[in-house]
Amino acid sequence: MPQLTDGRIIPPWTYRPGPDVSLLPPSGLVSAQNIARKAAMAGCNAATSGATEIDILIAVSTCLADLNVADVWTITNVGVGANAHTCFPTQGPSGLAMVENDLAMIDVHPITPDGFWGDCTRCTVIGDNPAARDGLRDLTHIYKEVMVRAQSGIRACDLFGTMHERMVSEGFTLLDTLENIGHSLSPGAAYLNEFIDANNHTPMWGAWAVEPFAARDGAAVKVEDLFWFGRDECIMI
Repeated sequence: MPQLTDGRIIPPWTYRPGPDVSLLPPSGLVSAQNIARKAAMAGCNAATSGATEIDILIAVSTCLADLNVADVWTITNVGVGANAHTCFPTQGPSGLAMVENDLAMIDVHPITPDGFWGDCTRCTVIGDNPAARDGLRDLTHIYKEVMVRAQSGIRACDLFGTMHERMVSEGFTLLDTLENIGHSLSPGAAYLNEFIDANNHTPMWGAWAVEPFAARDGAAVKVEDLFWFGRDECIMI
């Protein structure tokens, strides 16, 4: 925060009409998302042949505890095999075990001690599973391609339309139960500005989780990170 010679503290930008959103995400949010990524990767590392969804959940939980996180804002979703086609907070991890040539999907939602919420999904493929491997590669490419062009203030429905059009063009079918590719997120609350779907005309400012979840050739895959739709640009947190 800039400070004048007489001691006054002023914002690093001049006033303009519209959302007075910060240039960069709060440091607490960055920390929460770093934790979410680390915990999701801990789940991926635990996803080996014979490991159950609960085994993977325990690996995620252990990582969170080691990072001083004691709470999550919704369950940790873990899906392997057929369960990877359902990623929804009403279906918790089960005793289903990974088999050879399988995929695991891990969706993590930590709350840091200072109250910031994170949200990250990672998938890992074991063995020889071309459909899952290629699907994850191609969905990730679409994700990066769309989000690098995303601008602050874009309507949620327009971002959905762009992402969904690209997904369909590459042979993907949207799997999300509520037919969206993400949602708003703030400290202490998710979904206040609802979802990134075809009917949400809300301009996107602040933090949003962008999470296309789709299937192709029988394989379900998902990519998710947080983005800060800031004063001047949209950046991945």
